[in-house]
Amino acid sequence: MQPQRSIIGAIIVACALSAPVAWGQDAPRVMATVNGQPIMSDYFQEELLRRWGDVGLGALVSQVAIEQAAAEAGVAVDATEVDQRVENFQRNVDLKAPMTGEPFSLWLARQKMTMYAFRQWIRTELLVEEMVAGEATVSDADVRTVYDASRDRLRQPERMRISHICVKTKEEADRIRAEIVAGKAFEAAAREYSVDPYTRDEGGEFGTVTRGEDPFQQAAFSLKSDAEMSEPVQTQMGWHIIRRDEYLPEATPEFEEVKDEIRERMERQKLVALMNRKRAEIMQKARIEYDTSPTALIP
Repeated sequence: MQPQRSIIGAIIVACALSAPVAWGQDAPRVMATVNGQPIMSDYFQEELLRRWGDVGLGALVSQVAIEQAAAEAGVAVDATEVDQRVENFQRNVDLKAPMTGEPFSLWLARQKMTMYAFRQWIRTELLVEEMVAGEATVSDADVRTVYDASRDRLRQPERMRISHICVKTKEEADRIRAEIVAGKAFEAAAREYSVDPYTRDEGGEFGTVTRGEDPFQQAAFSLKSDAEMSEPVQTQMGWHIIRRDEYLPEATPEFEEVKDEIRERMERQKLVALMNRKRAEIMQKARIEYDTSPTALIP
């Protein structure tokens, strides 16, 4: 499979290319050894340039242009905002991992990114977002219009509200389940034993799942009554004990139930369009002069 030549994945490469001194050009060092053959830092840098140089340089040019435009507009983003957005993104990916089999670490690897690169991308996105956020408003009338036009599409499938405890081995899961059957509170067991960092402190509260083919969903929908627990079920994340909290039948929600969700989705769509337009505007206005052709980065 060919590597993904994405702007996101290139940010870390671009940063590396912009600081050759850090690679020790005067004194190449061994980066790795394969069957006794060393991979030297100068060779590694040349390979980065050959494989990613054009994309990396383009990413760095775009990043600098956005930072300049943000500074001119009086917009800044601090580390706390970046941390919060990174944490939220990671949480959303990891919460889906029992069904997708892809925790954030694997998602990051599939994007060909380091955490540093991901944080740089988040920071740049936040700068653009801050420059246009005030324009991403939606009227009450527009929200109602969208609801009326999409009632059929808003119909929600049957869902199951569940809690779970995730551990590494079946033996652990069997022991914990036996403790709960003997009288230990499920929530207390989740806080004490679960390795899921996002649901553990909430007593295992997971949220809702829909019917599906993966073992986690099948186990949830095999439960016939509220408070019933599953036998230990294995996913790529580990072994789960699932408790049914509430069955939610297929239904079309009323306007008051979903108006905030519709507004949020509409505002997000408008924000994305405004951000794309702003990026294009910034790059069109920027005076970019290439003293080095991206295709001629290798000496």
